[in-house]
Amino acid sequence: MHREWIVPADPDSIRVVRSGVGDYARDEGLSLGIVSKVKLAVSEVVTNAIVHGYRGQPGTITVRAEVDDRLMVTVIDHGGGFLPRDESPGIGAGLQVVRKLAASLEIGTPPGDNGNGAEVRMTFPLAATACRASISPEPRVPLNQRSP
Repeated sequence: MHREWIVPADPDSIRVVRSGVGDYARDEGLSLGIVSKVKLAVSEVVTNAIVHGYRGQPGTITVRAEVDDRLMVTVIDHGGGFLPRDESPGIGAGLQVVRKLAASLEIGTPPGDNGNGAEVRMTFPLAATACRASISPEPRVPLNQRSP
């Protein structure tokens, strides 16, 4: 079973899609920890589509979520795609965050868009043990090597 949302490229859509994908993941049995990661990753990618893809212009964003042996979330926009911009708002850390949260991250262009738009596909494990980033990161210095 899968779910799909088609929303306007508007900041209000971020909350709608984040909640919808989070509810779907929870209903499919994913743990609260993974659901939290999914929601943050979806928020980051949809925000990128709005800010960088459409750059304030009207458009739509399609988000698909599907569970088989993992959760796959795909975010598609038909905006300007991934182009370097000197005036770009933000510090460019969003996709790095997503890369840490997801088991895999693929970025391309939607089929038939002649190089325009962006298609971002993220996968998440069904079990918390398969995540790259743990909920509680390990300390940088092992506890037994810390000074008192």
